[in-house]
Amino acid sequence: MLKQKFIIGLAVLTALVFGFQAEAFANKKSANFKVRIENVSNSEGLTTQGGAKYPFALSPGMFVVSKNKTNFFKVGEMAMNGLEEQAEDGNPEVLAKNFAGLNVGVFNMPVGADKPAPILPGSAYEFTFTAMEGMKLNLIAMYGQSNDLFYAPEKAFDLFKAGNPLTGDITDKLMLWDAGTEVNQAPGIGDQQAPRQKAANMGTTENGMVGMVKDGFSYPNTKDVLKVTITAE
Repeated sequence: MLKQKFIIGLAVLTALVFGFQAEAFANKKSANFKVRIENVSNSEGLTTQGGAKYPFALSPGMFVVSKNKTNFFKVGEMAMNGLEEQAEDGNPEVLAKNFAGLNVGVFNMPVGADKPAPILPGSAYEFTFTAMEGMKLNLIAMYGQSNDLFYAPEKAFDLFKAGNPLTGDITDKLMLWDAGTEVNQAPGIGDQQAPRQKAANMGTTENGMVGMVKDGFSYPNTKDVLKVTITAE
């Protein structure tokens, strides 16, 4: 009899716990989001160290939506698997595999284009996803005419605040980072940079750590070349 009462009590408790969890889940808000990444740089180009001009380009990239930590790097540590390919060659495919099972996406098709490409001045990438309260977004893309620089937040950021979905300009969440995998050359003219090197992964290995860009060269303010907005639909 005692055993039977124990089993019944356990069943009731389990049902209550699952009931509370189901109710909590049902009460969470969800939203559809659209992110637009625009290249707003000057169409006349950026000035190189030697005074010439080069077009600012942003490579294809990737994003992750999850309630868990989904950081692409740790400051002061060596680049994780896949970050080198993204930062040096604008290839997000390897890095994306690290987050298999999560809501992962690659953005590589400029709006209005019929094939994957970097975005040049006046062009944009867009991607959409659905998320619930408690979830975060992280995204990454390469500074096109560099050896191993990339734009990304330092860590994934919340998609909801006080129950409201994030909407507006989020450009300030992106910073320019150095992957530490390849020795930097002056942007726009280096012969080991993606537009000029003979093949992928051809630069001089650096064996450095991920950190903010501090190489003595000149780079534009992020807001002067990129505009990133998120809209809850």
